[in-house]
Amino acid sequence: MRDTATDIKLHAGLARALKSNGTTHLYGLVGDANLFMVKTYVDENIGRYIACTHEANVVLAAIGFAQTTGRTGVATITHGPALTNVVTALAEAARGGIPLVVLCGDTRPGDLQHLQKIDQREVVASAGAEFVDMRSPETALEDLGRAFRIAAHRRCPVVFNMRVDLMWENLPASAPSLPLPDMATAPVSGDLLEDAAGMLASARRPLILAGRGACTPEARAALIELSNRMEAPLATTLKAQGLFEGEPNNIGICGGLSHPTATDVIMQSDCILAFGASLSKHTTEERAYTKGKRVVQILPDAEENPRLDMPTLRLIGDIAGTARAFTELMDMAEIPASGATNDLPAQLAQEADTFARIPDAATVADGCVDMAPALRRLHQALPAERVLVTDLGRFVTTVWRNMPVTRPADLVYTSHFGAIGCGLGETIGAATAVTDRPTVLVAGDGGFALSGLSELVTLVREKADVIIIICNDGSYGAEHVQLTNRNLDTEISMISTIDFAATCATLGFSTVSVTDPDSLDEACAAIAHRSGPVLIDLHLDSEKIDM
Repeated sequence: MRDTATDIKLHAGLARALKSNGTTHLYGLVGDANLFMVKTYVDENIGRYIACTHEANVVLAAIGFAQTTGRTGVATITHGPALTNVVTALAEAARGGIPLVVLCGDTRPGDLQHLQKIDQREVVASAGAEFVDMRSPETALEDLGRAFRIAAHRRCPVVFNMRVDLMWENLPASAPSLPLPDMATAPVSGDLLEDAAGMLASARRPLILAGRGACTPEARAALIELSNRMEAPLATTLKAQGLFEGEPNNIGICGGLSHPTATDVIMQSDCILAFGASLSKHTTEERAYTKGKRVVQILPDAEENPRLDMPTLRLIGDIAGTARAFTELMDMAEIPASGATNDLPAQLAQEADTFARIPDAATVADGCVDMAPALRRLHQALPAERVLVTDLGRFVTTVWRNMPVTRPADLVYTSHFGAIGCGLGETIGAATAVTDRPTVLVAGDGGFALSGLSELVTLVREKADVIIIICNDGSYGAEHVQLTNRNLDTEISMISTIDFAATCATLGFSTVSVTDPDSLDEACAAIAHRSGPVLIDLHLDSEKIDM
């Protein structure tokens, strides 16, 4: 390392500045625009570098890292086609409110005939991401810091645009490198809080709902305290699943995935306190769960997102502090508890016993098993503490119902943009970020093939503790359903047969092809005795899938 800042080349200065911006994992596919920055990052052991085989999976891996850690994901790609390759991943992060910085090379401004030249700002804008230009060597670290601040504070993807012709310029001695500041919000107070407390005081059957914005230890403790004081059931959105694991009044997910007891409790409630939840149509069942109820929504900031629904009253402030303020107001006003949870623990315990029974994984057709009981059986064979990544397809709601996680950070949601094929990339990010438990990917055969089988070598090279379950019905499920519903021939929706078990075995996976109850037993044994990545090819009948 050189003695003075003026001897440092810009590419090396950028690599070192990643550390000051909190980067511990860098996901990349080395191109000529970022080659020497990545080399510095690796040679100086600044953080962990994970190389992928396709740019889309590079950015998706950074998204998986962000979802499981709560920190900003960082990816590096080159210019032109590399950027166009990641547009879907950028849109996924933008729709999901996921903090992400993509370090992207750019061509020299005057090189009009460069094969990879494109208006990168316009490409980024089309995906809904933010764009920060590296203006000069003098401002490079300041610009990089701005990209990280925007990503963290606005919870969005930011493309940091780096011109390749500047990378070998000297980094000025005065170049700033500021740490990322914390965001701080105060609890809600004043008239709005008192109005909300008035609604709560008059409620006979209150319900507390927590979303991903309430998934901190402090918020969890404050919401449980409020629940106990109010005697109000606790529910979560899908993406906050597991937040109240082990609590006797936890009814689980609110929305289309609610179990029968939860549905009854939600429908009977008359006031919902929604902490850190956008109240999307999936959580409210197209407003069926909120109709005729007073709904108080507490959000940590005023950032808009397309999933926000209109509550009776919206408060902006610190989640944990506001929950504690509600508890204090109830104590000061001597408001009695509701009694709404008197019989609830017994009902929930009975339902939990039913779920825990070992299901009968019967064969539903020649060479095919019944999806729901097979997934439940695999759920029981897996460690209770594991990360779950779900690709998108008609199988996905069955997976969410039958393979629950025990903490919100262990659910990686890949469906913000409605694209299949995002699961494998996000699995790489999750598995390399979280190493104290296995990562489980459940994907359809169509989405798994789309994600690029070559990327499996990344998981093998990283020695990742990964279990992949393919719901293989030999079709593109959504299209198969549409054709079936209109009594049309489904042939066009079918996928050419891929022997995933045989194919993935050649890439270094242990594999099991599940076609009957006996081979399902083999799959459960493979999970228990795994020494590396495992792939389970779950054969399903496309005509007999009950969603």
